[in-house]
Amino acid sequence: MIQEQGHTVYPIAFIDTEIDPQSHKILDIGSIRDNGNSFHKASIAEFIQFLHGTQFVSGHNIFNHDIKYIGKALSYAGIDLSNIIDTLFLSPLLFPTKPYHSLLKDDKLQSDDINNPLNDSIKAKDLFYDEIAAFRQADSTIKEIFYLLLNDKREFNAFFRFISYKSENTDVESLIHQKLKDEICEHANLAKIILDSPIELAYCLALIHSFIERKKQIRSLHPGF
Repeated sequence: MIQEQGHTVYPIAFIDTEIDPQSHKILDIGSIRDNGNSFHKASIAEFIQFLHGTQFVSGHNIFNHDIKYIGKALSYAGIDLSNIIDTLFLSPLLFPTKPYHSLLKDDKLQSDDINNPLNDSIKAKDLFYDEIAAFRQADSTIKEIFYLLLNDKREFNAFFRFISYKSENTDVESLIHQKLKDEICEHANLAKIILDSPIELAYCLALIHSFIERKKQIRSLHPGF
């Protein structure tokens, strides 16, 4: 059984920060909420006030960067830190034939303005909704496979909650063989790979499936993975 909600109702804010590389001081914060309200200041206190009422937060490379500096502010704003969505990890999964996306350059968001966190938060918002659209348009079995491999992983679980997607199927190995049996070595220890390297496997399966669906397109994984 699969459950998927067509339209989310969860309030979400997209954020980006500029940090001094030496002092690690917050120089600037940019954010835009799903209702269009925006924030562009260095004040943590005002940022916390801006975020009140938000349930989810998203950003590009937020786990490895922004959360280190504004994690406490998110908590003070009443946001559960398990509700953080990082578009960096979703991009190569959902755009395997074009992992950089039109908004990406390497692991950075394309921006018209240098060091403009508000502009980058808007770009993160656009990328995020493109990722949701890509997931919803994906093959139903591939979506189940992704969910079963990744739903308990920090980098992905909030995304599935946000879009209200879940599957009660528990046999991901059978699904993989069913969908990609002609593309995977029959002697591969798939059960061990599922257990030991589920994220890496999901990226590989996304790429393999892309060979089937888009045989003429150039394929490359994000250099960070």
